[in-house]
Formats: sequence, structure tokens, C-alpha cells
Amino acid sequence: MAKTPFREEKPYRKWHRIAFYVLMAGIAMIVISCVICFATQDANNLIANRLGYAAILCVVVFYAINMVKWRCPNCHKPLPLIGPVLECRYCKRSFMDSKGNQVW
Repeated sequence: MAKTPFREEKPYRKWHRIAFYVLMAGIAMIVISCVICFATQDANNLIANRLGYAAILCVVVFYAINMVKWRCPNCHKPLPLIGPVLECRYCKRSFMDSKGNQVW
């Protein structure tokens, strides 16, 4: 089997992968924080609280990356962040079905 190169031909996927890893790190931190809180029976544990804050920060970073790097799945051009997106302004792909529901 041939090795696939690490660099993908679509660089926008890199940010989705980074966002996913940040979210997984945040989930791991909150799980460790909960385990420490339950093991020590202390809700004011400094390490557990700091891990909880870091987990919240990871979730915020995850959403920030996804908002900034929100792209059309067809032409991969950036989509506007504010307001409803009914179609891509570049390739004119519609994101609404016949019933008015948003689809990707």
C-alpha cells in the first residue's frame, strides 16, 4: 500500500481537523476535571477548576474556528457569518430543500 501524503489537497480541511482535536482535548480536560472533583470530594480543587476553565476555552476555540472557516461544501468559498445563508454567492448552490429546510 502506498503512503498517503500528510498534506491534503484541500487545505480547508486542516482547520476542521484542528478544530476537532481542540474539541477532543476540551472533552478530555472536562472528564479529568470531573474525575478529580469526585475523587477528592472537593468542588473547589484548584487543578480541577483550571482544567474546567481550559475545557471551556477549548470549546470556544472550536466554535470560533468553525465560524471563521465556514465554507461552501461545493466550491469551498467562504460563506457569510451573519444572516441566513440560502445559497452560495459564488457557485449558486442552494442550501434549502423544497420544504424550506436547510440542507448541506
